[in-house]
Amino acid sequence: MRERAAGNLGGNWGMIAAAGLVAGGAIAAGAVLAGSAVFARAVATPVERPAVPTEVARLGRVGDTPVVWLRGPDVALPGRYGLLWDGGHARLGQVLGRSAGLVAREIISVDAGQLREGERCRITGWWYPSAQVLAEENADISGVEEVSLPLDGGPAPAWILRPARRARPGRRGRWAIHVHGRGALPAETLRGVAPLARAGITSLVVSYRNDPGAPAGESGRYGFGVTEAQDVDAAVKYALKHGANRVTLVGWSMGATACLVAAARGAHRDRIDGLILDSPAVDWPGLLEHQARLHRAPGFLARLGMSLIERGVVSTDAAEGIDLSQVTPETLARDLRVPTLIHASRGDTFVPSAGAERLAELCPGLVHLRLVDRGEHVKLWNVEPESWERVTETFARALPRPAWRG
Repeated sequence: MRERAAGNLGGNWGMIAAAGLVAGGAIAAGAVLAGSAVFARAVATPVERPAVPTEVARLGRVGDTPVVWLRGPDVALPGRYGLLWDGGHARLGQVLGRSAGLVAREIISVDAGQLREGERCRITGWWYPSAQVLAEENADISGVEEVSLPLDGGPAPAWILRPARRARPGRRGRWAIHVHGRGALPAETLRGVAPLARAGITSLVVSYRNDPGAPAGESGRYGFGVTEAQDVDAAVKYALKHGANRVTLVGWSMGATACLVAAARGAHRDRIDGLILDSPAVDWPGLLEHQARLHRAPGFLARLGMSLIERGVVSTDAAEGIDLSQVTPETLARDLRVPTLIHASRGDTFVPSAGAERLAELCPGLVHLRLVDRGEHVKLWNVEPESWERVTETFARALPRPAWRG
């Protein structure tokens, strides 16, 4: 199983820390500029091999239950999680014990590879390792079709998952497009498919530029959801060509940004009936400053780095630069036209919930905010899957047919 950065902003944050050291220890303006460029490149560049900060200390049992003893960050998070390592994926249940800095979690399944003591790995929210596994384990899904999604730069792999039950008249032709976060893989979004299948909705799980098997973007770098929205729009076009008459966009982290931009400015925005967003990145200037603080880089360095991104001095997925003012709550609220469900957590230390809360405040008639206290970034489903799915299904069922907006 190929790994990439976790289902969040990902990226080479070691470079950000280095940038902070450069700026913090420098007097010359040139050194500060160099540090800001390091920061800007770090946040725009995909990482093929993410950090693996967790270690399998030992394997054993608690009673009759197989467990893995883990050392590292996130190992004690409440809920159930995936465990990723080079060539492997396992599913872990609740914490069953603690001892000498180690945490024991139930091993529910080992889906790929072999879990060994000493393995370096990472905790992830990804629960289903593939669409095939999801379909096999879920009676609400009839099967999986692997398809090729035509993007401007070439084809990209995607999955179609159809509901097992035939939709009622008037609800046929409903599709949802699932868009993963920065540095993640499409498997991240599979947690959101089942509740939509129960609502009679066909799901198209997509990859986009810079993903494995998909075309590279400009300079092989990200566009903070602004340029990735073009690929979401291409996915809407594909769905409409293959039987959809209305589309719901389901986005995670930066994928949520791309969905918001596609719904506001995409060529097929009139056929979008709603948005379902998890841990959305809706305030990129504030988010990048937050990331700089997390990695002890000074705020002015982040602001200067953003200026380099906007002016195209540091290349991103748009040669002319990315206008980050397009992805703030105020701008996104101005352009929002469809009902939107947001799952956000006050416990998200990676993408603070403040941006989502602000968007909900600005759009009280359109945005339904499910704000919880527990749950790390894109791991809200893992803490309360039943509640997450119930709210999502109810919202999707209630979405009205979109009015033509031209």
